[in-house]
Amino acid sequence: MKKSLIALAVAGTFAAPAAFGATANVDVYGQLRVYVENVDNGVNDKTRVTTGNAASLGFKGSEDLGGGLKAIWQVETNVSLDGDNNGAGGGAAGALNGTRNTYLGLAGGFGTVLVGVHDTPYKLSTGRLDNFVGTLGDYNSIMGAMDNSNNASALFDLRPSNVIAYVSPNFSGFQARVGYVMSGEKNFTTANINEGDAWSLDLSYAQGPLFVTGAYEKHNLYGGASASSGGTIVLNNNTGAKTEREAWKIGAGYKFGDLSLGAMYENIEVANADRGAWMLNAGYAMGPITLKAMYMNADDRDGTNNTGAKQWNLGVDYALSKRTTVQFVYANLDNDANAQYQLGQGSNTVTSGAAGQDQNGFAIGVRHSF
Repeated sequence: MKKSLIALAVAGTFAAPAAFGATANVDVYGQLRVYVENVDNGVNDKTRVTTGNAASLGFKGSEDLGGGLKAIWQVETNVSLDGDNNGAGGGAAGALNGTRNTYLGLAGGFGTVLVGVHDTPYKLSTGRLDNFVGTLGDYNSIMGAMDNSNNASALFDLRPSNVIAYVSPNFSGFQARVGYVMSGEKNFTTANINEGDAWSLDLSYAQGPLFVTGAYEKHNLYGGASASSGGTIVLNNNTGAKTEREAWKIGAGYKFGDLSLGAMYENIEVANADRGAWMLNAGYAMGPITLKAMYMNADDRDGTNNTGAKQWNLGVDYALSKRTTVQFVYANLDNDANAQYQLGQGSNTVTSGAAGQDQNGFAIGVRHSF
């Protein structure tokens, strides 16, 4: 599957701007996923069909402007093979239902500058360490989130609008990214509308079998606005009270032949309450078969006991070809008495009835890239 410069970073390949084609031809690319899942949220169990959270259809291109400068663009949307979204039912959401990374920019020897909708550098920094990405075991059930009883889930794994981003060239394996998120373009009469913004940055090193990364993100908010269900940072909710939230994380990965190992640690602070979380994972390839495992642990929020959680995943990928893979996933989430973390991510999250309820699920699916 062809990918843009930034999308390559998600996969852990930090390519130089020359990765874009030298012509103005339009490339069509994407990834389709469909899963049959049985999930238990601690109250009820249900069998469902989902698309996962990484199915996409995209178009991209570039134009050589001379002197090593190129214009680059990309338009990408979510794809729902089940025709549903957030339980709407009856195919209400349609097959194409949500903007993914979509931008216009310039690329050259100085790096890449783009403007549009895009994953933050904070999100991209550890994307390659999630070996259950887009499935029921996606690491965003805990990483980048706080328990729902604090009304602060999915805070720091975002794809915001109104992004200006810079990606540096690759310097012997080192690469940096910086993103700035502006407040929305509506409500010009609202006081202090321009004071809501967000900063995100990361620095990574990828050379041979070793990958190391660190990232930081800060949101300057009014009224303590949280992330919306669509993944956009809400920077102003018109209440006028200024608040902040911030997060930092470090991660590393290493390959020993067919064995790959990954680890990360993250700290999130919201309303002066910190929570730390860590993750370990492993994968082992045997021909077309890859065995996978992941373990995550979220500590209590400062000042509130029993708000942590633990999750473990087991999975098997079977490659039918270079583009088509069958996936088997089991995920188990153990919430403390006052926590409401939820399995999955985005529109496929397993909802929870009350604090302290554990969740688990099993999924069988197919992933196809083009």
